Amino acid sequence: MRGKSSLVLCLFLMLGCGSDDGDPGASSGGTSSGGASSGGGSGGGAAGSGGSGAGTSGGTAGSGATASGGSGGVGGSNCFDATRLWFEDFETGNYSRWTSTTYGKDWNNGFCHDNGFSTAKAKSPTHSHRSEITCASTESHRGYGGLQFDGDNLVPADTNKGSGIDAPHGVVNTYWSYLEAPYPFQNGKWFSFWTVNNDCGWGDEVLTLGLEDASNKLTPAHVKNTGGTVTFAPNAPSFPMGAWARTTLYINYHTGVFVGWQDGAKVFDATFSRSDKDICQWHWGAYANKDNDNVVLYEDDNSIWKLNEAWSNFDVEPYFGVTQPVCSPP
Repeated sequence: MRGKSSLVLCLFLMLGCGSDDGDPGASSGGTSSGGASSGGGSGGGAAGSGGSGAGTSGGTAGSGATASGGSGGVGGSNCFDATRLWFEDFETGNYSRWTSTTYGKDWNNGFCHDNGFSTAKAKSPTHSHRSEITCASTESHRGYGGLQFDGDNLVPADTNKGSGIDAPHGVVNTYWSYLEAPYPFQNGKWFSFWTVNNDCGWGDEVLTLGLEDASNKLTPAHVKNTGGTVTFAPNAPSFPMGAWARTTLYINYHTGVFVGWQDGAKVFDATFSRSDKDICQWHWGAYANKDNDNVVLYEDDNSIWKLNEAWSNFDVEPYFGVTQPVCSPP
């Protein structure tokens, strides 16, 4: 498992870099403490959740049914008080909405991997981002994009210092993924979609999300080994191969609560503890252990929302702007 000491001096684009010191989920049966994953500018987009359409300067919140998960919204209305801090639909064809500018294409001089924009598959409307791993390596594969925040504002260049998003009611991240791999992720072979870090200077352990055992369930990592808990929902779905899947994550560093949904179905509840309560850095993409040799990942419609009121029903996915209208759509 990757230790926090190996992260302190890493450049932001090398988020989570260091020696490959073991698999990130040293458990079986679908409950894990390991894992790893990948990071995501103020940008535009269409539907408030990043659901559909292009654009570069905001858009309209989606309609759809009102979820029953919130506290009733502002003034008892059906809308929910949340602010979209960032959105990416990959329609710009560049990384202007990101802190990182290469999506890790130059990692390890491009050996065994590649990253770039694609029209081969897209959730909406026509473009996505494609990453691939083509051969085994001597260290973990890292092809991912990253964000760093200063308060609620995106930092244009990484600094690895300062304070990030302060969200006493938590933050929700929704993104779409299309994964292709001809083998199961197990026995030390893992793949990670997502990483978040609270301490801008890398003084704390990251939290990650990936696949690491035969259950193929999205599994939080660096949770149980730091004193937290992971509980899978009774009917938690497996992550599909060769199909688009929506991941929604609620994370609150103030309360130590981390919850995940896949296509509206709850996957897990987790608890954790960290010394610093803000959220500084994020990344998403193809982060995997060195033994992977034939993986393709497409990503699309990624959004970050800061909650301005409490989300109370964690059996319901907070899919903002689509199934859950927001009071001030972007």
